[in-house]
Amino acid sequence: MSDALSACLIAGLDTNSWSIVFEYELPFENGRRPDVVVLAGASIVVIEFKSAPQYYQAHADQVEAYARDILEYHEASRGRNVTPVLVLRDVSAVRGGAGPVRLTDPGGIDGELSANCREGSIDLGLWLRSAYAPLPTLVAAARRIFRHEALPHVRRALSHGVPRTVELVRGISDHCELRAERALVLVTGVPGAGKTLVGLRAVYERSDIEAKATFLSGNGPLVKVLQDALKSRVFVRDLHAFIKTFGIQGKTPSQHLIVFDEAQRAWDRRQMHRKHGIDRSEPDLLIEAAERVPGWSVIVGLVGEGQEIHTGEESGLTQWRDALLGRSETWHVYCPPHVEELFDGLRVDAKSNLVLPVSLRSHRAEDLHEWVRRVLRGGLDMAAQLASRFATDDSYHLYLTRELSDAREYVRIRYADEPDKTYGLMASSHSWRFFEPQGIRHGFRDSQRLNVARWFNASADDPESGCALQVPVTEFQCQGLEVDMPIVCWGTDYAWHGGQWIKKPIQRRPPLDHPDQILENAYRVLLTRGRDGVVIFVPPVAELDETVGALIGSGVEPLPEPSQLPGQRPIAGAGVSA
Repeated sequence: MSDALSACLIAGLDTNSWSIVFEYELPFENGRRPDVVVLAGASIVVIEFKSAPQYYQAHADQVEAYARDILEYHEASRGRNVTPVLVLRDVSAVRGGAGPVRLTDPGGIDGELSANCREGSIDLGLWLRSAYAPLPTLVAAARRIFRHEALPHVRRALSHGVPRTVELVRGISDHCELRAERALVLVTGVPGAGKTLVGLRAVYERSDIEAKATFLSGNGPLVKVLQDALKSRVFVRDLHAFIKTFGIQGKTPSQHLIVFDEAQRAWDRRQMHRKHGIDRSEPDLLIEAAERVPGWSVIVGLVGEGQEIHTGEESGLTQWRDALLGRSETWHVYCPPHVEELFDGLRVDAKSNLVLPVSLRSHRAEDLHEWVRRVLRGGLDMAAQLASRFATDDSYHLYLTRELSDAREYVRIRYADEPDKTYGLMASSHSWRFFEPQGIRHGFRDSQRLNVARWFNASADDPESGCALQVPVTEFQCQGLEVDMPIVCWGTDYAWHGGQWIKKPIQRRPPLDHPDQILENAYRVLLTRGRDGVVIFVPPVAELDETVGALIGSGVEPLPEPSQLPGQRPIAGAGVSA
């Protein structure tokens, strides 16, 4: 760096206003730090040094993520030109650009500084003291809430309405308490939009006063992960156990505010009859239990759209309408405008602030859910148009490989210096045992033995952690949760043949009403778990060759091999050029 800055002086650059920061530790990121940050006039250059003798895509993506997060979450860097630079020992074969990342060897650092500096200045003291508010994971946010710590004021969360939704739910709750009324509040949103955080926040704000509250989820893995993270079973509870106690057994709950996570997945009458011999749906029983609470009650239903994956979940929101029709007490329904018609004949108030339309999970890849929808419905060309923006504009990468070892190597190298980052294998439950020849334990018993709380919460060196990259979680075990980089194992249950997807859902008992839709939703869940991106592993079997072509045609990039820049080589066995 000394040589590079000397060369900039010799070249006549005005470096008097420049500043250099070594090992800048990103606040709230538990030791995550880029090697060097140069405040080059009015612009910022983020530099990462690697001693590896060859280029790894994981290294480029790491420094790109540093630059992305500084631009996105660091107040004094917002709106600046932020350039990521990767410095290798020898880049004679690959010098130049790897997407938005500049590649150089030590002798070329001055050239990168010269090319990316801007006239002006940034006050070093103000820059170092500037607020940095990273987007926390669901588990990290839950820990903060229940340790009485404020959540960071993340710009994207603020701009896309999460605080307004929390405030609206609070206001409805206060109104019902004051007027002794009962209400059903529905909050809808795309995967990762912050619905669960809205629910947890609502419960937290009522948890230490007389009007008690609880957060219910039929998502058993989510309950286990949050209870393990919070070291408490008080705030987050299993929905089905709650229904058994206060619905089937008829006891009166003490909670006035009941949050129902994934409300569209409530069991219908047929499933309740199969499980408990009762001709009542879960919404029926929950509404009746809430009516027994003295004075007032509010049920908040968090609705994830397009995520029904279990038997008995296919009736969706119509069950809630049916449960409210004909009640002796008057219920007030607050819902987003696009579902208002479902509740004709009831007292309905449509509120636009009950919609969370943007995924916060995926950093700036706001169209990820739409990309997934287009891919799974066969709209590959339109999907490719969206994907082209992810890597260049949003630093969100979609990779594909046919070698599992390459996928494992990529995530391990990518997060080698970031112990709090999470990754792991994911696979559809409809592809049991298909991956065993690839060395992946993905049988029904493997899934049953998996400790999902440890898979998500244990440290990377724990053999039960997802970072061990041994046993995949299914769509049932990861729904509502997230990791920084999932490796999605693609099976023959969703294969591309002859210009369309051929779906092979497994036969379940009792049979599914819409098995193809359930399978599609399973892959939608798997493909929307990542915060930094997704690596798709497609086993090297001939039956999936066309699938590789379809995914690449939808904008997924072949995962580059060491010393190869993106797009330099076709992927082995794919039959298509990158």
